[in-house]
Amino acid sequence: MKALAIVFALLGSAHAKGGAQPEDLLKGQIIISDKRLPTSWNSVASYVAQLRGLHRSMLWYDKKTGKLKIEYAAFFAKPLNDVQVDLVIYDITNGARERKATTENFMRRGDRVLFNSVELDKEDYEMNRKYRLVIESRRVVLASGEFILRGQGPNYSGRVTFSEEETKGQ
Repeated sequence: MKALAIVFALLGSAHAKGGAQPEDLLKGQIIISDKRLPTSWNSVASYVAQLRGLHRSMLWYDKKTGKLKIEYAAFFAKPLNDVQVDLVIYDITNGARERKATTENFMRRGDRVLFNSVELDKEDYEMNRKYRLVIESRRVVLASGEFILRGQGPNYSGRVTFSEEETKGQ
């Protein structure tokens, strides 16, 4: 597995007291993007709208490198009662559920949000397939999100050339 996970921020529910928090409005969801996700806000409603606007259901590999860095934010319904969660990536194309990778993430007990990133390589994750990101704690699903991974395949001209030996043999 060439997936690389680097935690860049952990966001607890201590931002504002009272009222609905982003984790209440987005519970059970993973926001998936190819852009960096904001980790602070002035208004809960505008922050949730901004995250939903950054969510992508279709992502593209870089044409030159064949890699893609996915930024994601997972929102949990209840405070985490552990210090470790697992990111599991499934290929769910055509109804299948093939586990592609599992990565450990460490958090603080009681957190309800995980901001993280993972890098995918087209050698390990085929393009034009549908994938599901799942955050689990002791095999219990806390949040999930889906996306289709796209990429540009090789370009063929459709022109075929035969050597002189090949043309004489036929």
